[in-house]
Amino acid sequence: MDRPESVALAIKRCLDSLASDARQSHMLDLAHFIGLAALAAEDAARAHAATDPRRDLMDREPVGSC
Repeated sequence: MDRPESVALAIKRCLDSLASDARQSHMLDLAHFIGLAALAAEDAARAHAATDPRRDLMDREPVGSC
């Protein structure tokens, strides 16, 4: 089973990609709200990673796919 923070980072990467697509399609409001969701996913990953200070959040292997 993948660690929750790794899953949250994978979700963030997907959301970042979707936000970029929305911006390129001139759907700026949608891009903004997807960007907020991406920030929430990153916050969740950081909060979960903080429970074990020995683990570096940004050294995670990617999980999942978009």
